[in-house]
Amino acid sequence: MAIIPQVGRKSLKMRSLIFSVYGVLIVGAVTTVYPFMLMFATSFTSHTDFEEYRVVPRYLYNDTALAVKYLEDKYRREHFELFKLRYHLLEPYEDVLSGQKIARKYGRFLETKRAMRSFDMEEPRFLARVGDWIDFTAELPMKYKDTFFHMYIMPAGFTDVAFQEFLKARYGTIEALKKAIPEDPAFFVLVRTPFEAYERHSWYPSSDPKTQLWEECREQLPTVYMNVMTAEPIYQKALIDLYRNIGDLNAAWGTSYEYFWQIDLPLSRPEGLRRGEDWEYFLRKEIPLRHVRLDVEKARDAFTAYLEEKHGTLRRYQLASGDDAASFAEAKLHEYMPQQSRPLSVWQDFYENGAPVEAIIQDTADVRYTRYLGEKYGDIASLNAAYGEEFQSFDEVEPPWSRTDYWDLMSRKGEVIRHFLSRNYTYVLKRIFLQGRPLLNTFILVTLTVLAQVTVNPLAAYALSRYKLTYASKVLIFMLATMAFPAEVTMIPNFLMIKRLGLMNTFGALVLPGLANGYYVFLLKGFFDSLPQELYEAASIDGASEFKMFYMITVPLSLPVLSVIALYAFSASYGSFLWALTTCQDKSMWTLMVFLQQFQIEAPTVPYVIMAALMLAAIPTIVVFLSAQKVLMRGIVVPTMK
Repeated sequence: MAIIPQVGRKSLKMRSLIFSVYGVLIVGAVTTVYPFMLMFATSFTSHTDFEEYRVVPRYLYNDTALAVKYLEDKYRREHFELFKLRYHLLEPYEDVLSGQKIARKYGRFLETKRAMRSFDMEEPRFLARVGDWIDFTAELPMKYKDTFFHMYIMPAGFTDVAFQEFLKARYGTIEALKKAIPEDPAFFVLVRTPFEAYERHSWYPSSDPKTQLWEECREQLPTVYMNVMTAEPIYQKALIDLYRNIGDLNAAWGTSYEYFWQIDLPLSRPEGLRRGEDWEYFLRKEIPLRHVRLDVEKARDAFTAYLEEKHGTLRRYQLASGDDAASFAEAKLHEYMPQQSRPLSVWQDFYENGAPVEAIIQDTADVRYTRYLGEKYGDIASLNAAYGEEFQSFDEVEPPWSRTDYWDLMSRKGEVIRHFLSRNYTYVLKRIFLQGRPLLNTFILVTLTVLAQVTVNPLAAYALSRYKLTYASKVLIFMLATMAFPAEVTMIPNFLMIKRLGLMNTFGALVLPGLANGYYVFLLKGFFDSLPQELYEAASIDGASEFKMFYMITVPLSLPVLSVIALYAFSASYGSFLWALTTCQDKSMWTLMVFLQQFQIEAPTVPYVIMAALMLAAIPTIVVFLSAQKVLMRGIVVPTMK
């Protein structure tokens, strides 16, 4: 009897029933599809926004959210504190540990228009200021620059990808790269850029082959990838580390600053005892040594006296510095920071402890930028006319950090969005195709399993159906009894059998234990019993063999059921993990599921990359079931109708 009869279908009660049924079905569909949609959307996110759990990532339609991801990608590696000082944010030293906290803080700053403000990119004043900074950056020596867009965690950022492509173009194969650098990366995608710390006092790039290659690559990077390390934010950060609170600094200095980012770095010793001491301490102990130079003439006498007191004898100095000077007076005093370790140790010790402060000259990017603007505009009035500002001197002009970031993001908006959308999938695909052969192994396993299931099971069922054996029922009961034992119970004896047969790490180990299935034999026998016997009698009269009758009569009539069995076999073999991991531990024999499990172990802190991997793994199953849904429904309905 139908649940919804024809009579009275239009009554309020029947219509309410119909709406209720459809409502339940819709709710069920939503609860089934919604988690999948969340997983799909999360696969396009990053450390900034993966915990938002939106069906559509917000950065695709919201420029503020896009700016959040862009800034996080650009500054997250080691420049976050400097970023807040450069952007004049209210909390320049609040500790931020997780990407989600970064996202929330960035979001608040963006909403208050304190970071990444909107600008008119067609405005001449905007273009003049950004253009001047880009031109200045292009001419600046590389010792003042490190790079943006790094990612310590997966996937790689813009800069890491550029370095990987550079190495691939240079060496072609990973084996050639391994011979050139002191590392052993399995693939190009695993190569990361060397460590950079251009804001540190005495750090200098090493001379190892990988760093030299990175220096060559840096020369080719776009200007927007380069971070100009100005000294003023480093000075402000040093004061934050020293005082922690702006009130304590004001009390010590006798000043009235509201924020640390308001403090300038003077070129000469400022007034006030404590302020002058802090300035000199920064100049000797904190400022990057690449950003200063010594006036050799002013420092010569002090250097000679320092060497005599420090080393005592000329021989000891020669051994310490590698300098073969004939006397202390002729000892070589470098104007700029030496790159060799022995001369550097002597030069740095003298600079920090013995050099007259008046001989120390700031040669920072800030100073060079001020000089560049002065040479270009001549007087401050011309610069104010071009920029639409009211600066009193060239020293007041700060680099246009927010304007440059806005210009870079908006001019490359499509590229940035495509990068965010594709980078997780690109990384996973590179790992899948480069790390062993999981795709090929899975394809072979699925093919062999499906062929075995649609060959062995139908033959067994056909024999039980065609030949009326007295013990056929006992055979079926025995086969069905195998379903009473979970796969985990039979795993140990199956494993021992495979091991004794010497089939470990072979496709035989993956396929043979599941060669036959008791339930499939039972299902097929029932279907074969329902086929018209007259067809077989006619074929026998015509002289057809049993195999020919099976191939030309049974198989064509059983295609719906065989298709269902093939789909189930595909699903089981494709998703098989534990058995494949147990019997095929050799990486060359890993299937896709085993690879994904190992991949998740390697990347426990990057769920968005794992989501991308799972989405890629789900594609074959979805494609197969969508393309075969009609056959699947026929296979389910036909046996029931029979």
